Amino acid sequence: MTPADAAHRVGGASAVSTRVLHHRLALRDTLGRLAGAPVTTVLVALTLGVALALPALLVTAVAGLDTLVTDWDAEVRINLFVESPTERSREALLDALRGNPDVAAVSWQSPEDSLAEFVAAMGFEDGGAGALEALGSDPLPAVALVTPAASQRAPARLRGLAARLERLPGVVGVQVDLEWVERLQATFRVVGRLAAGLGVLLGLGVLLAVGGLTLARLDARRQEIVVLRLVGATDAFVRRPFLYEGTLQGAFGGLTAVLLVEVLLAFLAGPLGTLAASYGLAAAPAAATGALFLLLPALGALLGWIGARLALARRLGSIEP
Repeated sequence: MTPADAAHRVGGASAVSTRVLHHRLALRDTLGRLAGAPVTTVLVALTLGVALALPALLVTAVAGLDTLVTDWDAEVRINLFVESPTERSREALLDALRGNPDVAAVSWQSPEDSLAEFVAAMGFEDGGAGALEALGSDPLPAVALVTPAASQRAPARLRGLAARLERLPGVVGVQVDLEWVERLQATFRVVGRLAAGLGVLLGLGVLLAVGGLTLARLDARRQEIVVLRLVGATDAFVRRPFLYEGTLQGAFGGLTAVLLVEVLLAFLAGPLGTLAASYGLAAAPAAATGALFLLLPALGALLGWIGARLALARRLGSIEP
């Protein structure tokens, strides 16, 4: 290694150390300024936190409810009504269903079983004997209860499977109720898009809020910046504290958003649990996921940095000695 190479390497290492020192000083100065104005810092964190929490709450709620709908989909069955089946026709139908690759499982419900289920649901005191006597015979058909394969549980595929099964010998009717699931899924898609649109708008609001705060701080420190320029400070040196401030404000806002989402989901946990239990399902998630704990502060920090950077690009060049 030549003396020139050694000097160049030492000079490069010194430049890196200087930049690291400048970053440490800027970060320490920014933390001191934020700690010196706790009320303003808390109010800014709450403002940004509310802006970030609203779309995050919608996304979390939709994800939890979508999980419930997925659980409902897993329990969807196709009821095949069979009129007066013989032993041979019953076995032939069950064999055909079990051999169908689109069918995961199948069970048989006799007319007597159907009547017992109806009586239990209606709560007849005499066990349904009076109603059966008035009708003269058991009016309910035998039912083949078909559980579709996982690949067939999408609404369109399930309808197609039901249409194919309806053509099997001995089947006189098919029942599969999917309209409410489709309406619910459509509602969730609308809410999901609403959350995305709201997130974009409120993200722009965070940019504007941080940008406005940065401009105010820039104007308040105008004389200080003029002095720094007179002693040879670069634009990067002048920008650094403001960028740290915007980034930290955004990160604090993201942490505040996580706390707000947690509080609101805990507040809704009881009603959601009651609603889910009424349908025999587990409650939707009542806590923010681990990804949310990382995403919201990171997103807030990024938006804060961008907002501060845009504000500095607009105003810093106009501050000259």
